Amino acid sequence: MRPVAQKQVSGRRRRSPLPYTWQRGYLLASPALLVMLAILIYPLGYSFIMSFFRWDLSGSAPFIGTGNYTDELFGRQFNQALRNQAIFSIISITIEVVAGMAIAVLVNGKLRGMRLARTLLLVPPMIAPAVVGLNFRWLFNTQYGLVDALLRMFNLPDIPWLNHPTWALVSVIVADVWQNTPLMVLLFLAGLQSLPQEPLEAATVDGATPWQRFWHIVLPLMRPVIMIALMLRIIDTFRTFDVVWLMTQGGPGGATNLLTVYSYLLAFQAVDFGHAAAVSYIALGMSLFVLGLLYGVPWLIAKRRAI
Repeated sequence: MRPVAQKQVSGRRRRSPLPYTWQRGYLLASPALLVMLAILIYPLGYSFIMSFFRWDLSGSAPFIGTGNYTDELFGRQFNQALRNQAIFSIISITIEVVAGMAIAVLVNGKLRGMRLARTLLLVPPMIAPAVVGLNFRWLFNTQYGLVDALLRMFNLPDIPWLNHPTWALVSVIVADVWQNTPLMVLLFLAGLQSLPQEPLEAATVDGATPWQRFWHIVLPLMRPVIMIALMLRIIDTFRTFDVVWLMTQGGPGGATNLLTVYSYLLAFQAVDFGHAAAVSYIALGMSLFVLGLLYGVPWLIAKRRAI
């Protein structure tokens, strides 16, 4: 009888401890989660509420509804900052994606020194944006900068990089491209190395040229990676501040005034926190709208083709 009893006991189904494990995990992580929620949610909610008040530290903060939003949307300075933001984002992202893909294809080849090149690509993204802004401020200095010194060496005229509205915006874009293009290279290189080789080998056997293989096989397969890269860069360009502020402080004449810089000037120089919060949330809404288009348009196109 004892063996039978032992057999019956051993045959009982034991309750899985998985639910208790998850519950204990969330319970142990709850203090950190509460702190993170307080750090993230409270400032976002408070600044969003602030954007509906005339908050200028004058002693009273009357509720004005969407007055801050309408003031900025129809204001000259905001539209100038929005134009600068669009030019900065479109040009810098285009150069970074195109150059990043080209360099990734080159580095992915079996050439000498490619391992060293891949290591050096990690350097620019690791440098703090503040350091990048200071370095490029010295490089583009008109009197003793390295760039103008090289121009004078070849008997070329000096360029007022940081003193001319057009050249100042070009200088900021150059600094941003220098720091973020290597990140695009690393993303695209990881995507290229994960591609299946069978379609490329079949295309080579069929006599396809390298450009045809890249355009008709590699590029369509790399579309998810390109979408992720675009998403990251769109988010980054809408929150770029350090490089621009340390190079030009939004000048000259507001020529490099991006939305982040304009919001900072409103908050900490004009002491107008209501309008500054409104500008921040307009920028957030625009970035979300662009990201929605980035993912929504290809999805609609694919859905129509499926029909």
